[in-house]
Amino acid sequence: MPDYRPPFTDMKFLLNDVLAVRKLSEFPGLENLDEDLVSSTIDLFGAFATKEIAPLNAEGDRVGATLGPSGVVSAPGFVDAYRSYVKGGWPALTARTEDGGDGMPGVLYTAVEEMLSAANMAFAMAPLATPGAYQVIRGFASEELKARFLSKVATGEWTAAMLMTEPQCGSAVGLLRTRAEPEADGSFRITGTKMFNSWGDHDLTENIVHLVLARLPDAPEGVKGISLFLVPKYLVGPDGELEERNRFSVSSIESKLGIHASPTCLTNFDGATGYLVGEPHHGLAAMFPIMNFMRLATGASAVGVSDAAYRNALSYTRERLAGRSVTGAKYPELVGDPIIVHPDVRRMLMTMRALVEGGRAFCFWVSLNLDLGEIHPNPAERQAHETMVSLLTPVVKAFLSDKASECTDTALQCFGGHGFIRDNGAEQYLRDVRFLRLGEGTSGIQAKDFIGRKVVGDDARTLNRYFDSIRDTLRSLEGADLPGITTELRHALDTIVRLTEEELPGWRIDPENMAAVSLDYLHLIGYLSLGFMWAKMAGTAIQCLQTSPENPTFLHNKLRTARFYCTYLLPEIEALTVRVRAGGSTTMAIPENDF
Repeated sequence: MPDYRPPFTDMKFLLNDVLAVRKLSEFPGLENLDEDLVSSTIDLFGAFATKEIAPLNAEGDRVGATLGPSGVVSAPGFVDAYRSYVKGGWPALTARTEDGGDGMPGVLYTAVEEMLSAANMAFAMAPLATPGAYQVIRGFASEELKARFLSKVATGEWTAAMLMTEPQCGSAVGLLRTRAEPEADGSFRITGTKMFNSWGDHDLTENIVHLVLARLPDAPEGVKGISLFLVPKYLVGPDGELEERNRFSVSSIESKLGIHASPTCLTNFDGATGYLVGEPHHGLAAMFPIMNFMRLATGASAVGVSDAAYRNALSYTRERLAGRSVTGAKYPELVGDPIIVHPDVRRMLMTMRALVEGGRAFCFWVSLNLDLGEIHPNPAERQAHETMVSLLTPVVKAFLSDKASECTDTALQCFGGHGFIRDNGAEQYLRDVRFLRLGEGTSGIQAKDFIGRKVVGDDARTLNRYFDSIRDTLRSLEGADLPGITTELRHALDTIVRLTEEELPGWRIDPENMAAVSLDYLHLIGYLSLGFMWAKMAGTAIQCLQTSPENPTFLHNKLRTARFYCTYLLPEIEALTVRVRAGGSTTMAIPENDF
């Protein structure tokens, strides 16, 4: 089975050199943030994930979570591993100090999320919702609820779960039926069934905080009638002590393609005690922080699993002997050459490397913008960063999860027939990562939101600001010698700008055509975004080589991979552009009853 090796050097290069995260130390509360702190955080968590989380991955996949008389029983080793995770203070990394956290920027937690998912995606999903739930409780809950729940959630002592989906409605949450009946003491009786609840029950912690969407008796129809409720697994007294179990149960654990050790629960609330969070009928607005947080986390998880699959495949291609190089034997003393010498294998490795490292940079850059949107002292700057994150969150979620399926499939291909069996672990990466294209809204749903609300609904104003950011980076690189990078990125940008200007008027009046091309258009922006990141990384690599190159091989490989991406993968925009221009007429040509 594969050994997990965190990308220490690449993460430090991105956070310390490319993004200069240390500059956040200019803001109150982050004065101690410097390169050493960033690097030590990566080193410490990477070592923890390698030693304590990764070894549980294969057995967790084989055994899975199970449902016992008292609820879900986690896969072997998960309980002790989670306790170590909490003891190390990792869930509290970004929570505010007054709530028991370390007050660090979210971009550091994005690195933690990536490594955790790469080591063991099923385990990583246990704490996935908790940081976002912390933000929801902190921003919308009453002071009484904060006093009872906030610090426990902030430190990870209690986990959180987001309960939205119901059997009859899926992503169409406006059709949900779960009811909330008011009680005389100000609480509510929650009754209904939720499904697809990742880690909706478990034995990792003594309590679980469920954030549940439900309808009040006077609620209007649709999404405008949804309220948000905090429903604990065990009731909590005013002194913070656990009381009796709430009227909450698990009917079953879904049998899934992958992430077997992550219990996906069908949960029932039978008059359970819940507490209103935020204003009545404004539940989705209160839920947005956790939804957006988890969509960004999905991108980081996609990169992490892709990276683990890539590194696993890379090790195999260095060891597997098969045939001889087309230019003659490279290792004549061996019975065959390692398959890494073959051009097609090298193509697969370079494709994975370019998508993984470019995707990591994109995740970190968006996460840094999210931090600036929260802490920048200038309101106009905060708003600018917030809108940029809102624009790009669907791209992070959908594009990176789509590319993760591609990367893990390519990694399996590197193994040949040995990838199709379980012994090498390649097939587990493919099965596990497939979920990320479905959870938190499918790629199609993200694409529709992106083009409809974030581009057309905004009249492309924020998108054009994003294009300006790419132009600014290209201008800053005009003096650098970057053949095969800047010219290709500029062409891609000009192509997409022209396409957007031409198609935007038609999208305003023909929503069906807009929806039909939405995923292709999102992928256009995804490819452009990774090209943007590769240009930034290439420019930084040139600077580092000219000043004090500590690792010249790493820096030269950055430039080589940037050229590969911009000359081999970025041209995917040409085919996507043709498809977007063609519109949805052929897609919708066969009447639904004729299928």
